[in-house]
Amino acid sequence: MARLFASVFSRTNWNVCLLDDANKAADVLRGNDPFDVILVSYKIRGMDGVELTKLIRSLEHRRDTAVVMVTGRPAIERQALEAGADEVLTKPVDIYTLVDVVSKYVSQARHQDISR
Repeated sequence: MARLFASVFSRTNWNVCLLDDANKAADVLRGNDPFDVILVSYKIRGMDGVELTKLIRSLEHRRDTAVVMVTGRPAIERQALEAGADEVLTKPVDIYTLVDVVSKYVSQARHQDISR
């Protein structure tokens, strides 16, 4: 599913960094590469998406970066939001909904960058 999302996003001219391991993702996110949106799967190797979201929110330079979680477990929505996710999408995810949600956060992030 991640590869499908990455393919769709690259067609919108968004840069995509696709990682299938939470520990690798954590290393990248600790760095200074800019991200408008971080799309997190609940089910990712290394740690679950809630734990990864908590880690993201613990990083000073990522506190304002939008985090969208995708999960097949509707019961974890509250946990994800409490961990700091901005939005939770439940599988099966409509690709148009996903693009709309990510687009909203990309626009917000880029508007903030222009305002600074």
